[in-house]
Amino acid sequence: MDLNNIKRNQLDYILTDILPNELSELFSFKYFYDFLLNKRKDVKEMIDKVIKAKNKSASEQVLFLGSINWATMPLKYTIMKGLHSSREISLLQPMAAVQIFLFITAYQKELLNILEHNSVYSLRYHQRNNELYYKNKNKSVIKYFEEESKKVGKDIIEQTGMFFDIKPYKSIALFTSSEEWFVLNSKYKYFIRTDYKACFDSIYTHTYTWLIGKNVNDTKEFKNVNMYAAIDRILQNINARTSNGIVVGPEFSRMIAEIMLQRIDMSVHSMLLNMGIVDGENYNVYRYVDDIFIFAESEKLAELVLEKYSEVSRKYLLRLNESKLTKNRVPFILENWLNETNLFTTRVSSILFNSKDEQREIIERIEKEKIRDESEQVVKAYIFKDNTFYLTKRSLMNQFNELICKHEEKIKTIVAYLMGMFLNKVSKNKESVNIFRGNVSSGTIFSFLDFLFYIYSFYPDYNNTQRFLSILSYIRDEYDIFDESSKLQMLINKYSFIFEKANMNDIVNLILFCKQAKIEIPYTQECLLVEELREKDDPILWASYLVYASYSKRYFEEILLEIENYIKENIEAIIAKENIYTYREIWWIIVFNKSPYITNGTQGLINNIISDLQVNISGNKRAGDICGNLFVEFLKTNSKQFFEWNIHEKDFLRQITFKTYERSIFKNYKETLNFMDWNSI
Repeated sequence: MDLNNIKRNQLDYILTDILPNELSELFSFKYFYDFLLNKRKDVKEMIDKVIKAKNKSASEQVLFLGSINWATMPLKYTIMKGLHSSREISLLQPMAAVQIFLFITAYQKELLNILEHNSVYSLRYHQRNNELYYKNKNKSVIKYFEEESKKVGKDIIEQTGMFFDIKPYKSIALFTSSEEWFVLNSKYKYFIRTDYKACFDSIYTHTYTWLIGKNVNDTKEFKNVNMYAAIDRILQNINARTSNGIVVGPEFSRMIAEIMLQRIDMSVHSMLLNMGIVDGENYNVYRYVDDIFIFAESEKLAELVLEKYSEVSRKYLLRLNESKLTKNRVPFILENWLNETNLFTTRVSSILFNSKDEQREIIERIEKEKIRDESEQVVKAYIFKDNTFYLTKRSLMNQFNELICKHEEKIKTIVAYLMGMFLNKVSKNKESVNIFRGNVSSGTIFSFLDFLFYIYSFYPDYNNTQRFLSILSYIRDEYDIFDESSKLQMLINKYSFIFEKANMNDIVNLILFCKQAKIEIPYTQECLLVEELREKDDPILWASYLVYASYSKRYFEEILLEIENYIKENIEAIIAKENIYTYREIWWIIVFNKSPYITNGTQGLINNIISDLQVNISGNKRAGDICGNLFVEFLKTNSKQFFEWNIHEKDFLRQITFKTYERSIFKNYKETLNFMDWNSI
């Protein structure tokens, strides 16, 4: 299948912009998406009903109201945010995904027009994707992916957030390495950076209904029925009718937050203009989601802009984060940790990897020596240097330790930066170069893996886990590390403390990697993981661990028995059947329905709940009723559900590699150093 010839479907939005990134690789909306593709008539009927309701008069409009299927409870969980802090992420229910899809389909034009019109300070907002095709890219890595993606199809677009074009910058790093950034550093004398405190958690959904009024306070009770009222309803519906906060995770949330944050931008812009202060002449403001960058010709003016932001944002119940307020004269002088990290990374790169000139010399030497086989294969250079790495590894580890000890508060950024550099190196130019030379020893490869594991172990968050697994995937393309299971097992044993140090949601795919590689987590750490599973009560984590536990029949049955008890307990806790989707317990049914491992008795209990979900439609069908019955039909009839129980169904590592590469901001790692410690939602 050639990705260049696949036309984008509106339903792709369910795959690209709804799921959070930080999720077990075995959970997917893919099969539900496929089901909906085959229900085009029903999907069209839902769209038509939503459009019709949208176009009704104010007194008649009931868009996204009235159906018991609209209100759903997300599955909330935490990931690492810092060494001693976490961030809550929300996974939306499948019917919430359909509801958002219907909203986007109905209001896409209005949404994009508003975002473009109000983007006075926006560094990141959604624009039309006029082509709606998967674009061909000439870079060799992308070509390599396209060749490999024939095996996986549209799965590679899941969780990418690429349904719309994101302009003008897809990341802060791209902005801070742009020509525009350097001009700003030359043009102005003063700089302030701040962000909104707990931005998404602090957004009150009813404030969207205030946006059309002339005065915020006068419109608090205004029951408007336009797009802003629909946003208010959607945000409450997908978060179990909660009006306090926007769920964190989906790309959709960033789009909707942008509408609110742009309105604050517009108010600040107008207030300053009325004072004779002109954007682009006296100052410049740039905002990337919740991060705000203020450049001004004087400290006094920069403080004034900050004051106006604080004043306007309070009207919408948002607060600036004083703990993250940064003030500087420009241009910036890099902090010591930045310079030292850059120097260390460059040193590691020069020791471990051949430069382009060195790669060219390798090819010339091989061609000169005529080291080719009879089939005249294309001669490739190799990235990784020779077998002397083991002599320098300990020295590099010591230097890394010194860097971490000196700048412990920056450990997250330092580790992410190094892991990004490694991924960038091994993924580059896959068509024209190899990672290792042909006769590389297993000792060299596993010495390199040990070094990677060591760096990763200092900050094993979700993104670093994905980068680490992606590097393993590239290495496995050339050298089947799975054939060296005893050496892999030794590495897992050596760094087993990761499994007790990390948040389980951050390392869930590392646990699944152990299953694919047929290696075992040490018993002590297994016991700690099970304790964490009990504490988190997360069905996706339990399902993922059950897949891992299948290495031992006895252990698998032990874990399965505990899971089945949890399923029964959660089903018993569902009392009000008419509001079943607002129960967190429904997630046990979503995850374990049609699992090949649960007993017939447990599946029977799940089937009873599913039967209660069916809506008897009499008279005029509503979009929510159609949506609910489609979901029930999927649960009843589709053999593939939301969790992929067979880890070998698709290449687990390859899937991670596709997604990690497309999200990586480390492709030009030296350029992206400056602001990598400034994270946005």
